[in-house]
Amino acid sequence: MNKWFFFLTIIFSQVFCQSLSAQDYDSISLAKQKVFTSLEEAVKSPQLVYRLQLKNKRLKHIPAEVFTFTNLQELDLSKNGITEIPASIGALTNLQILSLSKNKIAVFPVEICDLHKLSILNVSGNKIDELPPQIAFLKNLTFLDISANKILLLTPSIGQLTKLKSLILNRNNMRAIPPEIGELQNLIYLDIWGTLITGLPDEIGKLKNNLKVLDLRVDVISNDKQSRIQKLLPDTDINFSKGCNCP
Repeated sequence: MNKWFFFLTIIFSQVFCQSLSAQDYDSISLAKQKVFTSLEEAVKSPQLVYRLQLKNKRLKHIPAEVFTFTNLQELDLSKNGITEIPASIGALTNLQILSLSKNKIAVFPVEICDLHKLSILNVSGNKIDELPPQIAFLKNLTFLDISANKILLLTPSIGQLTKLKSLILNRNNMRAIPPEIGELQNLIYLDIWGTLITGLPDEIGKLKNNLKVLDLRVDVISNDKQSRIQKLLPDTDINFSKGCNCP
């Protein structure tokens, strides 16, 4: 698994650097901006809050003050007890990096799809059962992690996220991947392990030029289908579990 971690680290680093270089704050990069970890401190200088990290704060909801930070570029609310995301999230139009992982969110708010500058979005480890078709509006997304949720169907509009380099879908309840997956021509890392899929559409072959890693561990895929996937993606590092003689 070390090589898989290596691949993902490279991809995430590339995505993160791209999201920073796209910003111009009087020659000061986002990476050099102060990371506020206290809401009390942040409200004293709201116009200076570009990066806010409130993870593991035992929050049950997002404090209203967060939505007043109009210059916010990076928001980390992971590892809390947040159950819903208010429509006010759509006011943070400068966000490029958003992490809501490891909360108790059941509904993916469509207002997130108004954050057109988002490059990195992590909503893993929640209770989300579907993504809205409007996810297609996030044209600048390069990293999307929706793993460990309750997704039943992956919206076909996922294929419109053509800048995606890393797509993490593992540990969901999906039984199929839409053929539109083939439109993600820039995809480098695709993680679908631990789902209910039994194969992939032929359109996955469109990714053969760039896809470096495909994780299908634990998924029950027949030997014949595994062979077909390998032929469609001859240069991709594919990780299967033991195949079966099932249909």
